[in-house]
Amino acid sequence: MLSEASKQKLLKRIKNAIKDNHIWKDITYCVHDKDGVYQCIIRYYINDKWKHFWATTGINAERGNQRNANKVAKEIVSLFQDEIDKNNEGKENLALNIIEFRNMVQLNTTNFDSNVQTKADWDFYEYMKYWLYNVIKHTVQKNTFVGYKRNVERYLKEYFSMEEHKKKVKEITVDDLDDFFNFLRREKKLKDVSIDHYKDNISSAFKSLLRKKLIRYNPIELTDPLKEETVEVSVYNRKEILNLFDVLEDDPIYLPSKFASYYGLRRSEILGIRIEILDLENNYFTINHVALQDDSKDAEERVYFLDKTKSKKGTRTLPIFPEIKEDIINKINRIEKCKEFYGNTYNYKYDGYLFVHDNGDFILPNYFTKRFGKIIRRNKMKKVTPHGLRHSNATLLHMEGVDIRDLQDWLGHQSIASTNRYTRSDYQRQLETGKAIERIFGKDRVWEIV
Repeated sequence: MLSEASKQKLLKRIKNAIKDNHIWKDITYCVHDKDGVYQCIIRYYINDKWKHFWATTGINAERGNQRNANKVAKEIVSLFQDEIDKNNEGKENLALNIIEFRNMVQLNTTNFDSNVQTKADWDFYEYMKYWLYNVIKHTVQKNTFVGYKRNVERYLKEYFSMEEHKKKVKEITVDDLDDFFNFLRREKKLKDVSIDHYKDNISSAFKSLLRKKLIRYNPIELTDPLKEETVEVSVYNRKEILNLFDVLEDDPIYLPSKFASYYGLRRSEILGIRIEILDLENNYFTINHVALQDDSKDAEERVYFLDKTKSKKGTRTLPIFPEIKEDIINKINRIEKCKEFYGNTYNYKYDGYLFVHDNGDFILPNYFTKRFGKIIRRNKMKKVTPHGLRHSNATLLHMEGVDIRDLQDWLGHQSIASTNRYTRSDYQRQLETGKAIERIFGKDRVWEIV
């Protein structure tokens, strides 16, 4: 499927990447969606380092195109492999194959004085804790840190605290890590996309030691590559969403679910809505504040707030629909009545937030998700999640003809590739996003964006 001109350009890049060095024949590759186009990524070992060669397949990352992208990727890999064979021909076999190399590097240690204790001599789990709280904590956003902490304190702690898996940092081998990832896959039923987060965390921790020359190599670089997964998210159609509203009526998560369906908001964005940002006179509100949950044992607060969204695109101003406005007014009135009813026992800690229980307690993100799932199961409805309502919103809007760029802004996606997951190339009509929502859920109402 590659044209002759494309092949010639690729060959020049491949030859430049190899540069007459002897490299392993054992290469791996994957197909990755980057900015809406499938890319072929080849992983190879040269000059004692793992490197990556990127080449575009020229195929848009849309549903149904991955098979063709894989075919093109195989052509690219074949060209790369042929050049390796030509390059290595007649040369002394200075490199070991991957299996031999793995057997050779059983101890990831330097030639430093053996009497000197370094962090490479620490228990692996204890070092990961140290890296978490002393290296990475103050360099990332709080929500990112919470995710890192969850990974370290959960399954990583469980696995490497077992007597048979306890090892020093310098003793950790590629096989140890592959076994751990298989444990996550088989025992904990994690998908590769989740396991990849563990790989990133461990790799970052080893890189910290590598920069200080306390270890010889980063074993993560030699672990088996994870499969690229296409995650299919269950969505609701218009009828199913309207039925959902009927089922949830008078429930604490009724209005949060309605915000998810009408606006395609993330869970954190919904629960972070404050009454003060709701302009009920001009009918708009701005997403610029999020609520997140930290369930770790040492968490100071179960819920914390950030005055910033997931990305720059996440901060956006949206219209307040007539149906939503009515629900908001009813919710605000209910809050005021509950304050009178509960008196001194009312929890004013979260005063000013829209989504609180009758006693003032905050509606936690995990409560929203668990409560939603419980109600869905109880009413024998199609399994979907609050985030699935965001996908439903995007799907319905695009089917209604909303342009991909308008949809990107509506959802707050930083990359158009994220939005492309919900779209098909034959839907290209341009309509105002808000009016499309009215056509989906409204009753022949006509309104204008202020």
